[in-house]
Amino acid sequence: MQKKIILSAIVIIVVIIIGLVLLKSTDKGVVTIGALMPLTGGLSSYGESAQKVAELAVADINANGGINGKKLVIIYEDHKCDPKEMVTVFEKTLTSGIHIMNAVACSGTVSAVAPNLVSKDVLLFGAVTSASKLTGISPNFFRNWASDKQEGKILANQIINNGYKSVAIINEETDYAKGLKMDVENYLKDSEVKITSESFASGATDVRTQLTKLKSAKADVVLVSVQTVTSGEVILTQMEQLKFTPKMLINYNILKATTVIKAHAALLEGAVGADYFIKNSIGLDKVLAQYKATYGVDCPQRNICAMEYDAIQILAQGLREKGDSVSGMKAFLSTVKYSGVSGEVSFDSKNDRNNSEYLPFMIKGGETVKI
Repeated sequence: MQKKIILSAIVIIVVIIIGLVLLKSTDKGVVTIGALMPLTGGLSSYGESAQKVAELAVADINANGGINGKKLVIIYEDHKCDPKEMVTVFEKTLTSGIHIMNAVACSGTVSAVAPNLVSKDVLLFGAVTSASKLTGISPNFFRNWASDKQEGKILANQIINNGYKSVAIINEETDYAKGLKMDVENYLKDSEVKITSESFASGATDVRTQLTKLKSAKADVVLVSVQTVTSGEVILTQMEQLKFTPKMLINYNILKATTVIKAHAALLEGAVGADYFIKNSIGLDKVLAQYKATYGVDCPQRNICAMEYDAIQILAQGLREKGDSVSGMKAFLSTVKYSGVSGEVSFDSKNDRNNSEYLPFMIKGGETVKI
């Protein structure tokens, strides 16, 4: 009898919680969207920056009338850069009655839910979701970021232009990290460059076997393509332990990791990577100054802050004009021409952002500098 009472009480509590969440999401005084981000795990730095700048965007939106007089509210969920966790928080957000969602980072998390976006009537708007395979993955997915094909082309050009005859690649087995490796290989397919590659599973803590094989290959340059800062730290540390100090190409997850770069400055000296480039503007300077004034630190990833700020502003504009219907938001995004802090934003026929630009960067003295 006591167990039945306890079970009944638990059921009642769960029902009350769900009811409160649903009430919040359908409150006539607010408009609610979801934001699925890596707030913990190997790319938590991306999620932290995105969440903070999203809140600045919300504050600006609400200070200027909100969504037709209603306050904009964001419900954040942590996908941990884990596709399985993404499915869980996606379903949780949907259960709350939210159909307009923002996704930040980790292309594999988008791949995990993309097949269900149409059937579950969800609009997913991404930032820092760059894998080439996401192009056209769903009519209900748009991304305020560039495809990795641009990053891959720059890295391949570095190999060709420097006259390298061989390249060794080590990549994490994820949509982004493996996809970048495949993009580089595709750009090199008509060249005479010899490619040797090794891969490792996400969460691996020992990649010495793979690195030893690559060291033995004696390639002219080594490309390191990782999904998270944590994986980058593992690889660079074990390269140093193996006294493996080749010329290097790195993907933008290492290029953005300032603490990792400083910790492995000698190994990374002269390493080249590519990242999404955002031009300076008065609007962006204002947002970055607001970020520092609010949180006491500079935004560590300038392009993430610019893109996520614009993502929330664009969604807000769509909600004002079309309401929170998914079909209305899709129609809005398909034709939008938005002047934001990250530049002019519009989308092509496959829902990728137009006019996006990657540029090459180099590590010098423990700092990232534009070439």
